[in-house]
Amino acid sequence: MWTRGERPTLNIPRHTHKAHIWGGISARGTTPVKIFKHNFNLEHYCNVLSEVLFEIADTLYPDGWKLQEDNSSIHTSKISCAFKETHHVRRIDWPPNSPDLNPIENSWGVLKHRIIVNAPKTIEEVESMIYSQWETFEPDFLSKSTGSM
Repeated sequence: MWTRGERPTLNIPRHTHKAHIWGGISARGTTPVKIFKHNFNLEHYCNVLSEVLFEIADTLYPDGWKLQEDNSSIHTSKISCAFKETHHVRRIDWPPNSPDLNPIENSWGVLKHRIIVNAPKTIEEVESMIYSQWETFEPDFLSKSTGSM
């Protein structure tokens, strides 16, 4: 309760922990999640595609698969488009300014909530929780998320 002349105080942490992460979902499972301590750039993106996505996607979908991405400049740059074309990646065209339609956005929201609830105190704890929580997405959740499109 406040009294006249008092001002409420709100303690806000000065340094929040932040991580740039990449991960993929499908009705048949997730890719491994990757954490980047610095900005996620075009070089990181192409490396993740070749080192992580291609193998897991080919394993989960031996008869072929398509990549759905938002219209981030990393995804649509001439270099990344040429890289994907060279590797025969088939893309699903995505309407601009439509992040709410993206099935992975729900996964990011759930992951963020799980981490916030656990209140990590260090960046190492954040990273550990990202890895452990990413592994816990249930097949039913993934199927519903990707099937809603």
